[in-house]
Amino acid sequence: MSQSSSDAPAAGRGLGRERAGRRSARAAGESTARRNELERGGFFDHPLYLRTVRAERTDAASAEEALAAVRLAGCKPGAFILDAGCGNGRHAVPLARAGYRVVAFDRSAPLLAAGRRSAGGARWPIFVRGCYSSLPFGTWRFDAVLSLGTALGYLGDAGDQRALCEFRRVLIPGGRLVIETLHREQLDAGFAVHEDRELPGGGTLRSDRSFDPARGILHEAQRLRDDAGWGPARAYDIRVYGIDELGSMLRHAGFMDTGWYGFLFGEGDPTPRTALVALARAPQAPAPPRVRAIRRPAASADR
Repeated sequence: MSQSSSDAPAAGRGLGRERAGRRSARAAGESTARRNELERGGFFDHPLYLRTVRAERTDAASAEEALAAVRLAGCKPGAFILDAGCGNGRHAVPLARAGYRVVAFDRSAPLLAAGRRSAGGARWPIFVRGCYSSLPFGTWRFDAVLSLGTALGYLGDAGDQRALCEFRRVLIPGGRLVIETLHREQLDAGFAVHEDRELPGGGTLRSDRSFDPARGILHEAQRLRDDAGWGPARAYDIRVYGIDELGSMLRHAGFMDTGWYGFLFGEGDPTPRTALVALARAPQAPAPPRVRAIRRPAASADR
């Protein structure tokens, strides 16, 4: 889910705020970030995006993905989980119902509102709005960070690097990061430029794609046909990383022992026909006293 730095909640919930200061970036990455800044309100906040997400995955499939991710991270119920780029809570809500203490984090107010409705007023997840390149949480707060469903790649190379550094910062020593994203080799090996895909929840998603291999940028225009007919075309860009690129970024962020898989179940190597799943470990370090209590955020304008 694309992220914006505005409207991040204030500190004071036991989740103190720290900001990274690095501003340099390669021209291609910054250009992508600027384009996506224009797209965010029109694509991820648009009602058609929420309708598409709900039709693309059944609740059972989303729950299966979420539980596979926390098992891959080695977490048991009761663990503190950050779902970074949570969207409408399709992973955070079933994790909370399974006993995990989940903070669901996204920049999209409409998607967070949909997640709160799905949670039905339960104690968990806690829904927080902000940008994952500048997390409003204190250091060493979470047992695992999940970045699922291609949530990484919307901030440009420098912004994505800052996000990885932030993920490591908020993880406890030895905590795990699970990333599920597009696989660069899948695009290099060829992909469907035009596709009409029937969705499990009903309707058809029409996608027209182009990939710039020099910059690693995928451009996709989508149209959804459901009971209301064909919706308007909407487009986004995403930076797609290969194993070498993402591995280098994870090492730069301070992660260790990265494993690569084709599936969230931790099985199989990534191939041109699978997603790219990374499991990385934050380094061990002497742990200071940790205040793990996470209070509910005060009411805010995006509720």
